[in-house]
Amino acid sequence: MGLAVSNIRLLTLTSRKADCEYNISIDTLEKMELTRQQSALSQEYYAKLKAKTIAYYSNGHYNMMDYKYLMGDATSYIDIYSGDTTGLKKDSSMVLTDNNGLVVISDSYARMMKNVLGASCMDAYGRGGTFSTDKIPAILSAITYYSEDEIKTALQNGTVSSEWEGGASVNKTMSGTNVSSGNSHNNSDTVTSKLNQIISFYYPIFQAAAANGWTTEYNKEMGNNSSYVSDALVTGTFQLQQVDVAGAYKPDASLSYFVTSGLVLERTDSNVREEVTAWYNAEKEAISEKETWLDLEISDLSTELEAIKTEMESLKSLIDSDTEVFNWCNG
Repeated sequence: MGLAVSNIRLLTLTSRKADCEYNISIDTLEKMELTRQQSALSQEYYAKLKAKTIAYYSNGHYNMMDYKYLMGDATSYIDIYSGDTTGLKKDSSMVLTDNNGLVVISDSYARMMKNVLGASCMDAYGRGGTFSTDKIPAILSAITYYSEDEIKTALQNGTVSSEWEGGASVNKTMSGTNVSSGNSHNNSDTVTSKLNQIISFYYPIFQAAAANGWTTEYNKEMGNNSSYVSDALVTGTFQLQQVDVAGAYKPDASLSYFVTSGLVLERTDSNVREEVTAWYNAEKEAISEKETWLDLEISDLSTELEAIKTEMESLKSLIDSDTEVFNWCNG
């Protein structure tokens, strides 16, 4: 091999040696990053294992806390009328708010409120301010099949206690009134107790909204994530408040208060644990695969680097020998 060819080969090997060393250093940094990812993954995993879910007990099993249980919906009056309230809270004075004290109002409730209060009652962020309690009968009428006058009469003739038990006395019988598609009631059904129960459930929600303001800004998240209400109660984004008859929040009520009262439960769901463990194992395996691939690449590069170094040493010896011969011939 000529001196010029040897020098060109040496330059090529020098360039490749630099590439190998650079790639080994990059792979080493990536392995360090994977180690940090593994550490963060483990911390997140154990945090999730310890995380509590907020639930309620009904029909013989635990249920993830959701908006309907706490606040009902526009058809909950049918469940109340029929007596099937297993999916509704046991204490009507408990309402869901955000951490600013705004009552969390569903889109369906908000539409009915806007019909009564006017479109300007809600701002561009989905929040509404306080309003007169005189508007509540009209809102309840929009939700239920009762007229505004019937609700006003019930409120005037009765008193709503601090436990929101109601005390209305409206002597009217249902005459096959269609409550919903396929649901009717015979002439012996009286409005008295049913209307009281309906008012007892709905009135605190809108009384609190009238006194403290309301918001719909979390509805998209709640619709996309079935555990959003539970998670938000754990993190403090949502609060549970106990409403008095004036619509104010009782200062001593909190999540722990309602847990102690047995109205809501803090628990670790075994199904959630299984899902979290499956997620952790999948993420850990993905990191392990990346690390294995990097180890193989580093091993291949290291082997190549050693071969390059050996060949470079051989070429340097050959170049030194050729240089000595060249110098001797020209001496």
